[in-house]
Formats: sequence, structure tokens, C-alpha cells
Amino acid sequence: MIAHGFNRPTKDADVWLEPMDTPSAWADALEIVCLQFSGLSLHTLPDWRKVTGPEIATAAEEVGMVRVLGLDCPLDIFRQPNEFPSDCFDEVYERGTTNSDGTRLPDPLDLIITKLNTGRDKDLDDSRHLESIIRHRYRTLIPSASLDEVRHMFDRFLDWEVCQMALGSPSQDVRNFATDCLREMASEGDPFSQALLEDRKIPYQSPIPPP
Repeated sequence: MIAHGFNRPTKDADVWLEPMDTPSAWADALEIVCLQFSGLSLHTLPDWRKVTGPEIATAAEEVGMVRVLGLDCPLDIFRQPNEFPSDCFDEVYERGTTNSDGTRLPDPLDLIITKLNTGRDKDLDDSRHLESIIRHRYRTLIPSASLDEVRHMFDRFLDWEVCQMALGSPSQDVRNFATDCLREMASEGDPFSQALLEDRKIPYQSPIPPP
């Protein structure tokens, strides 16, 4: 979150390490690296109990991550982050951007997914910041985007504000598509979509074509 420009305190750092073929292979690779540094230990939930050997693979399979202690701050290393199956690693990696240290920073949309259904207020705050980054990106891209490009963008992130941006597109097809999306959200009870349609005097239902 800090790397994405959100200035907030944090108690740990998170890394998604390539899942490899099996939890055992992942655990072996992690343990080999940790053994190269003195004072490090691996822990798992509940209660962050210490784990070694085969227990690391069990933790990777059951909890999806382990915690490394002995660094400047706790480092949580994930084999399977929240809401992501392990086989999504490559596509998430490709959507990321490279940091100066060689690691990859997840795309804001992917990072939002890891914060879903946690029940934590800080994750809601994080998501709001990430959504603001996405809206700024869409505001830049939508005016020159094709219908297919807009469809792809909407498949990943969609709300009434994004539709409002697309209503200003020079492409009639994009405007029609955004209108259809607004109608769908309005029919599902979204008050902001309803208000936008009413403000622009757009009927909730698509007009029925003549026979």
C-alpha cells in the first residue's frame, strides 16, 4: 500500500512467492533461503507458532502463508493470498510493475482482490485508495479506448463513476455500452446509477427496436 502512495503505518510486509508445483517444493525453497541468514524463524497460525521441515508445507497448504521473524519487521510470505488461487500467480505477476529492488508491485486491481471479505476497516481504507488510483487511470484511458478495450476494463473494475467517464467517450458504441451497464446496476438497486440515469434523462430500460 505504501508503494502505491498510501501513507499509513504498518506492522509487517507481505510478499507473494511463486507457488511452485507443490506446497513441499515451495516450503523447501523458502527454508533453504531462510537458513542462509542467522536469526530467522518461520511461523504459522494460530498464535504464530514456530514451524520447521514438513510443517512449513502443511502451513502453506492449510493457511496459505507463513511468517518470517527475525527481520526488521515481520515478513508474511504467501503461497496463496486471500481470494487468489495459486495458479493465478503468473498472470498477476505479468500485470505488476517492477520495483527498483527487482520485486514486482501488484496492480491496484489485484491488490484490491486480496483485501476482499476480510472484515477489517484498514482493508476498506486501502481499497478506497486503490480505487482512486484505478479511476485516475481509467479517466486517462477511456477517452481514446475502443469498445473492446472498455469492455476489458469494465470486466476488471466497474462502478457508476467509471460509466460516467465512458458516457463522455467520442465512440457511440462505448457510450451505449456504458449506458447498458448503468441500467443493469440501476436495476440491481444502485442509487448512484439510478441518479445518473435520471440526471441525464436516460430511460432505465433499453428502447425496444421496431419489428
